[in-house]
Amino acid sequence: MSARRALARWFAAPLMLAVAFLAAPVLRGTAMAADQTEFWPELSAFVRRSGLTRLYLDLSYARGKESFNQALDVVACVDVSLKPILRPVRRQEDWARNRYFWTRIGYTHVFKAEGGVPSPSEDRGIISFYGKGELPGQVWLEARARADLRVIEDQYSTRYRARGEATWEFTLLDHPVTPYVNVEWFYDTRYEGWSRTLAMGGTEVTVSKRFRFELYVARQEEHLPSESVLNAFGVVAKGYH
Repeated sequence: MSARRALARWFAAPLMLAVAFLAAPVLRGTAMAADQTEFWPELSAFVRRSGLTRLYLDLSYARGKESFNQALDVVACVDVSLKPILRPVRRQEDWARNRYFWTRIGYTHVFKAEGGVPSPSEDRGIISFYGKGELPGQVWLEARARADLRVIEDQYSTRYRARGEATWEFTLLDHPVTPYVNVEWFYDTRYEGWSRTLAMGGTEVTVSKRFRFELYVARQEEHLPSESVLNAFGVVAKGYH
């Protein structure tokens, strides 16, 4: 099989699944004429400190993701393994894929601007727990529970987030490829209700031991304080050390 046909074979199914998954709200008639479409670029760095810990650094930009403002998120976290596992050789060097259960603790500072004019920023503590299990056919299910401890204009609030994700793992032209789909629900104490739903589908490609990239499409439905819909295409460049 030629390289071109192999690419078409391996990427067609995940991409079709992601498109169908994210298009479901449209088919239900929930799409609005005023839906926004955005591009979300992101840079991430993972620095292994030991067999049990690593550092996670991230820089991401969005407009309308958190509010109607432009936002630049600067993130610094530490990942701590709670239960390592053994996997095939090609995955043993991947810190996160080698664990059934791990946690992430860190801090985010969100710079905001509206029309190019700086507006009050946000400070956010992060506490996350990850757990996963394997299904037949190289399919993995992962659950994440996360709490955002937020200070916005000197007002404290908490946002609870629950995410479920399915990933597939295979090798294409000697490079690990990991398509995925996930859905995340947000509960915001400012409104005492479920404020947002975020669905994503994409693929991560391992280029080398030090570099990966990720492409995804996302659909965000805001419920509180008002109804709105946001569609996005994201690109993430990931460095590993």
